Amino acid sequence: MRLTEYSHGSGWACKLSQGELAQVLKQLQENNQNKSEILVGLDNPDDGAVIDLGNNLKIVQTVDFFTPILDDPYDWGRVAATNALSDIYAMGGVPISSLQLISWPREEIGFDVLSRVIEGGSDVMRLAKCSIVGGHSIDDKEPKYGFAVTGIIHEKIYKKTDIKKGDRLLLTKPLGSGIIATAIKKGKAEEAAINQVTEVMATLNDRGLEVAKNLNANAITDVTGFGLLGHLSEMMIAENLSADLIFKKIPIIEYAKKYFNEGIYSSGSQRNFDTVKDFISFENQEEALLLSDAQTSGGLLIAVPEETNFNSKKIEKLYGISIKEIGNITDRYNKKINIISSWWLKP
Repeated sequence: MRLTEYSHGSGWACKLSQGELAQVLKQLQENNQNKSEILVGLDNPDDGAVIDLGNNLKIVQTVDFFTPILDDPYDWGRVAATNALSDIYAMGGVPISSLQLISWPREEIGFDVLSRVIEGGSDVMRLAKCSIVGGHSIDDKEPKYGFAVTGIIHEKIYKKTDIKKGDRLLLTKPLGSGIIATAIKKGKAEEAAINQVTEVMATLNDRGLEVAKNLNANAITDVTGFGLLGHLSEMMIAENLSADLIFKKIPIIEYAKKYFNEGIYSSGSQRNFDTVKDFISFENQEEALLLSDAQTSGGLLIAVPEETNFNSKKIEKLYGISIKEIGNITDRYNKKINIISSWWLKP
């Protein structure tokens, strides 16, 4: 049995586009924004909502679920849990509790498979010291799994729009999960590619947040369904700033490059590119499309001050994660995001 055959898409490639969401959510923005305790909400959307409970206690809330991105049920559960936790870390929080969300085709897939999915999700939540305290399940034609997560913020709230001129952009995971997920769904992914992308997606972003704090980061977001370009564009609301991305510095899983050059990428990635293309400059459209790849459980995109003493080798030795510097924030010129090409892709 291949779980991905029960899904019309793969993971976050099923996500509605930024433009589609903007149309349907605008009616909610006046719903509850007069409440002073809501520090981050729909008036200025971010990776999670932040509520001030008083006495220097703030909670952050988020929810994420998606269709199968992997055929192994345990690994799908691990990735779904890791992905759901990521928004908490992106806001600067520590996860404390979660609720499981399950949609399951009871007549088509056995509950033994669901048990393995839940086992994978539970193991990651245990690793993150986040208790599963409840949840909800429904019968559905398409399997879906995820979590609503609550965390606590003890210190700074990291808003993704708090970037500054001169900031250096860091990325904590390689891109390419959407491309490899599409290859998996098409039955064209090699076992080595599946193993590599699984471990990338199942790696928690807790250490990335620790690095960001120690580097006095100005802003953080996590790179998921809108792709690198989509999530960076959400950070770039200041009219006087641009972001330069150095393509050759952006980490990309080698198998993803291979499959992309074979014409494999998701429809979600194409929607992402169509959403941001008017706000970006590029010499090579294929590079821009690759940077629009819809990620599942991607890394943190961190903006640190220009004067930061960033040493990737030292960080890898201290924290056990590979973080790459991929660009910087400048005065506005040309477009909101400017891709500096490397032309490694096929003609």
